[in-house]
Amino acid sequence: MEPEQGVALLIEGEGGARSVLMVEAIQGQRQVVIKSLEANYRRVPGIAAATILGDGRVALILDVDALVAATRTAESPRLLQAG
Repeated sequence: MEPEQGVALLIEGEGGARSVLMVEAIQGQRQVVIKSLEANYRRVPGIAAATILGDGRVALILDVDALVAATRTAESPRLLQAG
């Protein structure tokens, strides 16, 4: 994705480290019930939890600290590549 085609989010992790997360779009704000993905499925790197939206789709909750840490390791291409 080209930077001018997305939205830049400034995120701050535990310990105060700041990073920018590029996303395609912001879908809005919702109140949701968050379920642990690890307790109900298995551990997924970069994902903290999940929720089921009103239309039945599953939305994943990102683990921002894990994503920021992954950008500093060899693990980042696998963690950060969407597709």
